[in-house]
Amino acid sequence: MEKAHHILNCSTETLSDFPRGGSVTIYNAIDRSTDDFERILSCAKFFAQQGKQVIMPPKIDVPYKNPAYNMIYGTLRGTPYFGKCPDLSVDGLWYEHEGFISNNPKRAFRNMCNHGFAQSDKIIIEDCGLSERIMRKSTIDRIKSGVVITELWLHRGDDYTLFFKNTEGR
Repeated sequence: MEKAHHILNCSTETLSDFPRGGSVTIYNAIDRSTDDFERILSCAKFFAQQGKQVIMPPKIDVPYKNPAYNMIYGTLRGTPYFGKCPDLSVDGLWYEHEGFISNNPKRAFRNMCNHGFAQSDKIIIEDCGLSERIMRKSTIDRIKSGVVITELWLHRGDDYTLFFKNTEGR
């Protein structure tokens, strides 16, 4: 007999409305008690303040067996990220947020990029203290090795900076 799967709560609420028309919509199935939740919410509010429509979707454990996955993440079908659960949808584009634990800046940057770019070609990472020159070289080397990178955002304090944007379409 097949095990019953947890039915995901697909209800949402709008947490914030912003003067430029942006909003943050969050799925009620999200665990709001994690440290990650606050960091992702901060990212969501940043984009919403620019007038963007931001959705914070829940993590889904067994995506291919959960009908809610197609409803929430269906736009990932046909991409290398289908089956993944990126942290944010910003005007329909998927972004992944990555933090770090290591006190080694090179390792922290490498891990955030490895984990982040496995989820999306657009990531937001926490500032790990690595020089911008080293981060830029590492990013270009990743692209040369075949990693698809569209955007890399840096989060420092209250500031979000578009650190790298690939304008060459690869």
